[in-house]
Amino acid sequence: MEIYFVRHGETEWNNSNRWQGRSDIPLSERGRNQAIQTGEFLRKIGLRPAALYASDLKRARETAEIIGQTLRIKPIVNPVLREADVGLWNGLEISEAFRNHGNLIEHWRKDPWADIAKTESLGEVQRRAVSFLKFVSTAFAGKQVVAVSHALLIRTVICYSMGLPLENHYRLSMHNCSVSSIIVESGETRVHELNLWRHLEEE
Repeated sequence: MEIYFVRHGETEWNNSNRWQGRSDIPLSERGRNQAIQTGEFLRKIGLRPAALYASDLKRARETAEIIGQTLRIKPIVNPVLREADVGLWNGLEISEAFRNHGNLIEHWRKDPWADIAKTESLGEVQRRAVSFLKFVSTAFAGKQVVAVSHALLIRTVICYSMGLPLENHYRLSMHNCSVSSIIVESGETRVHELNLWRHLEEE
């Protein structure tokens, strides 16, 4: 089974470097164009997914709907694919978040099970991501699946697949509408491609 994780397209909050978390922010016009280009890219490489999943947050659903139009498949919404809940600093510009909560954010980034009020630990995010990976690898053995999700969740499942300690997640770049693929075969999980985004260079 091969699963293609796609990060959602750009939003205005991405453009202003603002933490989004569970906030239900729609795609910007640029984000919609990115989703169109990503759908075309997946079509050109011959992808024929047995299923297309999306986080229930609007920016991921919109991205999946646009990709689905090109691949001729309807998205299945699954809240397991949601972004991390970062309620404590949600909505703040990144620089402002670090000014106000810098020590807590560093603790959260480096301790997978950091217990911080109103904030989901990265260990919990990874647990969701891995449960989804195991589900699709069983349900769609030998097939291709696309999942449109969010940067943090995708980075945690990449760490799992590469056997990396979760605190390394922030070392992985994850562009808007980038594509990363994971192969699950004979019980083995490995990363095949990471953060492919060159199809967006002409946007």
